[in-house]
Amino acid sequence: MVSVTALALVIGVSAGCSDDGAAPDRLLDGSEADAPPVELQSVEEPALLTKVRLVQPTMRDEDERSASCLQERRGPTRPKGPSVERIGVQSETVTFVEGTRRAVFGCDNSPGPRENNRRWCGGAHGLLYNGRLRDPRLDILCGTTDEPVGFVWVHPSPGVRYVSVEQPGYVEVYEAFGELPIRVATISGVEYERFRASFDLFEHADDGSLVRRYRVEAAVAG
Repeated sequence: MVSVTALALVIGVSAGCSDDGAAPDRLLDGSEADAPPVELQSVEEPALLTKVRLVQPTMRDEDERSASCLQERRGPTRPKGPSVERIGVQSETVTFVEGTRRAVFGCDNSPGPRENNRRWCGGAHGLLYNGRLRDPRLDILCGTTDEPVGFVWVHPSPGVRYVSVEQPGYVEVYEAFGELPIRVATISGVEYERFRASFDLFEHADDGSLVRRYRVEAAVAG
């Protein structure tokens, strides 16, 4: 279930501040969190660029993330083409398209321990209709820290280079890469007890100009 609400461009960024008022300086894998290469219009908080990597099928046997995701999702699911790996401040994801090209699936990860030392703490599977999802497939099972993490897939508008998510005290930036939807995460809008989460998003073009700003409100599918 999902609803998308357009937001007036004059509204300021509403994300709160972190405990010490400073934006994070590291991503989940310990690497340095860099700023995007262009200034993003209407983004007032510090912007942190997430990492993205396209993994070809021939490289999966050598690659920990994509290979381990497929191992944990044993069953009839068969991928086609490359996978997309993303690493954020509090998130790590892998996205695949099924061999029939009628669905996407993947794995989600956040900080903290989990049962049986599993590599991934959640995942999702979504049907494609003319190449697009009707439901962003919210995952909030990665509640392994004091701040539960919510994950959804989003389809950026044509010509969009960056999709950004408001977080407490900063904005997390995801680069559009390939044809697959972008798996984004939030720690600021998760209502764990209600099985819901909201995502305040920006979309920007190559030069950093604002394309649109909107909110995705998603519920765990029944």
